[in-house]
Amino acid sequence: MEKHLTRLFAFAFAVVFIFSAVGNGQDRDVKAMPAVSIPEAAAAEGLYGTMLVEVKLDDAGKVKNIKQIVGPDWTCPNYESPGMTALNDYVRNRAETATIDSGGKSHLWLEFKFVDPRPAKSKPEEKKLTGPKTVNAGVVNGKAVHLVQPRFPSEQGIRSGGKVEIKVFIDENGTVRSAEILSGNPILANQSRAAACLSKFSPTLLKGEPVKVSGVIKYSFLQ
Repeated sequence: MEKHLTRLFAFAFAVVFIFSAVGNGQDRDVKAMPAVSIPEAAAAEGLYGTMLVEVKLDDAGKVKNIKQIVGPDWTCPNYESPGMTALNDYVRNRAETATIDSGGKSHLWLEFKFVDPRPAKSKPEEKKLTGPKTVNAGVVNGKAVHLVQPRFPSEQGIRSGGKVEIKVFIDENGTVRSAEILSGNPILANQSRAAACLSKFSPTLLKGEPVKVSGVIKYSFLQ
């Protein structure tokens, strides 16, 4: 479990740092790639958003290797589905065959954007992320079969204390599909996101059918 939390913490930090840089226009190490078409399996699951691929380049600007793939958006790095497999394979292939004007840099993040083609008025945020059948469950701590508790990243984290809120989207099987940091100390929030991604919930039924769920996990750290 600790190994998984460490890996998820690294992914969480990458998401926060890189997405913040893109959002603030600080894109010195982020290279936007041409518009791409989303694989059918990913579109069927509503896996739209921004994906980031960390690559190393040779002197000619060709990709030598891929270090990690993050996204789309706040999707948990441990989340598995046919759509995620198709999407990861697609961006990996695009990245591996790219020649990039890197400005002499040997390390870059490549940004791929997959845009939902539906009109904005017909795709509220939660529907865009999770599909048409989504139940808003509010605070979901008590609904977890296994609520993973974050480990303190350092003595600094212990001293800082406070509360963290993580917005989660849970698929029909009770697996956390995405976890977004809403509030909290960044040191604690990244570990909390990693823990939320590893948590497990009972499937939620609506008229006898399993549905996706949106909600919030709250973590409290004592000073």
